[in-house]
Formats: sequence, C-alpha cells, structure tokens
Amino acid sequence: MPSYVYVATQDENQIVVLTINGETGGLTPQAQVPLPGGPSLLAISPNRHCLYVGHREVPEISSHRIDPGTGGLTRTGSVSPPDPPGFLATDRSGRYLLAAGSVAKFDFWAKSKNLVSGIQ
Repeated sequence: MPSYVYVATQDENQIVVLTINGETGGLTPQAQVPLPGGPSLLAISPNRHCLYVGHREVPEISSHRIDPGTGGLTRTGSVSPPDPPGFLATDRSGRYLLAAGSVAKFDFWAKSKNLVSGIQ
C-alpha cells in the first residue's frame, strides 16, 4: 500500500496529495483537492482512514475519508467552533479529535456529531 503526504495550501484553498517513495523519500504529486476556507492545520487518524482539516479563513474543522488505494479525499462532515483552530491532533486511539483555538472554550464533542462518522 502506498504512503501518502498531505499538504495544506491555505492561499490556494486546496490540499495537495503526494505519494512518498519509502526508499528515497521522493515525493510524487497525485492530486490537488479544492477546499475553500483556507485549509491550514492537518491531523490524520492513527488508522490513516481520516484526515481532519482546520480552516483559517472561516472557523471550521472538516473531516475527510481517505481512499487507501489512491489517497483521495471525500468530505464526511464539519463543525464550526467559535474561532478558527490553532491546533489539531487525535488521541492515540483515534477516538477523539483535540482542537485548540483562542481563549474561547468549545465543547467539541457535544457539538460535533457531523465528524463522528469520520473517526471510526
């Protein structure tokens, strides 16, 4: 199974998908996925089935299913925290997505039923 690298290009409003050669470290472009809202922060689930994207131009976190054969992304949901996130990470189990923004407190899981399908 190929290994993929995802790069957020905030000013171009897209995610670039590349394959990485395990022996040489060389990168080969595979796709450019349009994603409005200034995609910036990325976190991947430990099982590599879901990519989470923090948007900077709008306060949003979106989830995307990863196709293991192509590395392609399919949007599965999103939530709108009070402020754009400044940090994203999953816990080791992949059950929880941790998001930090500015000073505002956000009860992420109480309001994020739309993301749950991408976590499993």
